[in-house]
Amino acid sequence: MFVSAQVTPDTLYVSYMPHSPFAFNDGGTLKGLEIDIINEYIIWLKTNRKLNIVGAFKEVKEFDPVGEMKKSNSKTIGLCTATINQERLKDVDFTTPYLQNVSFCITNGNAPDAKSRTPNEITKTLGSMTALTVANSSLSKYVSELKKNYLPNLPVTLIGSQSQILDNISKNVLNFGYVDAVEFWYYLKTNPGKFLKIQKPLNQSKEQLGFLLTKDSKHKASFDMFFTEYKASPKYKQLLEKYLGGYMMQTMALK
Repeated sequence: MFVSAQVTPDTLYVSYMPHSPFAFNDGGTLKGLEIDIINEYIIWLKTNRKLNIVGAFKEVKEFDPVGEMKKSNSKTIGLCTATINQERLKDVDFTTPYLQNVSFCITNGNAPDAKSRTPNEITKTLGSMTALTVANSSLSKYVSELKKNYLPNLPVTLIGSQSQILDNISKNVLNFGYVDAVEFWYYLKTNPGKFLKIQKPLNQSKEQLGFLLTKDSKHKASFDMFFTEYKASPKYKQLLEKYLGGYMMQTMALK
């Protein structure tokens, strides 16, 4: 009589920051755009690589991207809507991008419209305003570019969070700022009465979001292969539309 040996499952460790609609607890079930992609990846590993693998999810509320991955092992993926940048790449690695990170230039709804990205239009629309931004962020870099290239006398005020930026803009027509597209979408969803405007000619889309990996990651090559296939399938845009809606899907989907 032959008894087949049971193969001990391998583990994919997933450290995630709770942040709707990317990762959140819905009645005891972990859901979200990032969570669903990782679950699809686990299925892909099982079906395409024939691996016996399970996911072990750990919530990290105060997520320091570099610090968290430095103390993690090579079988860990970090989820925190992290932008891929050269500074972080000195210490950690990233998967291939999974989303375009668009930053909206937001004004009060009563502010004039910038019809184009020209010095005259920018000065006419924003010239009498104060820029609100978060320190040491890509958002602050966009404000610095406007100040350097178009508005040398632009006053800049540092604010603690993107939601606070939007709160202040909604209360004062002389404030503006950059916020990530998803942050803006979620803010309007939870504050439907706020009157805000996207200054589309001034939007920025220079960055992409990726999952964090350790420098010696066991998953970089396989995840990148998985996501190349996944991005080309209907599932990718269906997932974005499920969590972000049609307009945001068209704005943020990778081509």
